[in-house]
Amino acid sequence: MISKLAKNIAHFFVVKNITEESKEVIYAYGMELLISDVLNTLIVLMIALISHTLPAVIIFIAVFMVLRRFVGGYHANSHLSCMLTLVMVMLVFSYGICNISGQTAQVFSISFITMALPIIFCITPVPHPNKPMSAEKGIRLRKRSIILAAVLSVVVIALLIFHYQKLGLYVSSGLLLSAIMALLGFFLNRGDNSKQ
Repeated sequence: MISKLAKNIAHFFVVKNITEESKEVIYAYGMELLISDVLNTLIVLMIALISHTLPAVIIFIAVFMVLRRFVGGYHANSHLSCMLTLVMVMLVFSYGICNISGQTAQVFSISFITMALPIIFCITPVPHPNKPMSAEKGIRLRKRSIILAAVLSVVVIALLIFHYQKLGLYVSSGLLLSAIMALLGFFLNRGDNSKQ
C-alpha cells in the first residue's frame, strides 16, 4: 500500500513536470521512506498519547534512534512488519515498562545495562544486507557505538544515584532495545558477508 501510494505520488510529480521521468523511481523510493517514517511517528505518538507516556516515549525513542544509527542490526522485510514490530515494542514499553515502580525500575535499569553492554561491545556494528559497509566505516561505527553505549550507561547510573529511577529506566530501555535489534540482525544475517 505504501509502495503503491509512493509510486502514484512520484508519477504525479512527473505528470505535473515537477521532476523528470528518469528520476521517477528515485522519487518513489524517497516518498516511500517518507510515508513510512510519518506513519511510524504517528503510531508512536498515538500510543504515547493514549497511554499517557509521551515524555517517557520521547526519551526511550530518542536513545534508541541515536544509538541505532551506530549499532545497526535487524530491519523488517516490509513496511507492515516494521509497523507491527513498532506497535508491539511501544505497547510493551508504554503499558509494561512505564508502569514499573521506582525500586523495581532501579533493578530493571541495572539489568538492562548489564545485558546490553556486552552485546554492543562484542558484535556492533551489525550491517544489514541492504546496507553493506566498508571496513573503515565499520571501525568508525564500532567506536561510536561503544562510546555512546558507555556514556548512556553512565547517565543511567547517575540518574539512579540521584533517585531518578524512572528516567534511568527509560534510557536503559532504549539502550537494551538497540542491543536486541543488533543481536537479532547478527543472528538473522549470519550467512551474509556484507561486512566485506
